[in-house]
Amino acid sequence: MSAQTLDTFPLMGAEATVLADGDTTGDAWEALQLDLAPGARSPRHTLAADKLFAVVAGTVTIEIGDETREVDGGPVWVPAGTPHCYRNTSDAPARMLVVVTGRSQVEFLRGMSRLTAGGPPDPAAVAEHTAAHGVAILPA
Repeated sequence: MSAQTLDTFPLMGAEATVLADGDTTGDAWEALQLDLAPGARSPRHTLAADKLFAVVAGTVTIEIGDETREVDGGPVWVPAGTPHCYRNTSDAPARMLVVVTGRSQVEFLRGMSRLTAGGPPDPAAVAEHTAAHGVAILPA
């Protein structure tokens, strides 16, 4: 058996590696590994899909609704439509596995990687991209 080349791309202070996409799961779910540098974060947002985070290395601060959790292992469930975000507030790298129901998260994150590659993205382009993928970016 030959080694598989993984699809990896930069994502706002993190590196995302696609573990499974809609093509491989019959559009049932998608999975990514996120390697978070110190200070890496996502904006507060909602998805039209359910999401599961599993911190497998380091500590990640995860906000879900009005609750903030310091997570250093185990799963954290985020139901569809729930405001959430994550950030690595430590001085060490962290790693999370992320599983999202349905198909669109991988393509959404690839698009965000392209939009943010040159610095702060055009707000209109982000609004169009997020709307096309069932994501809403919320005020901080």
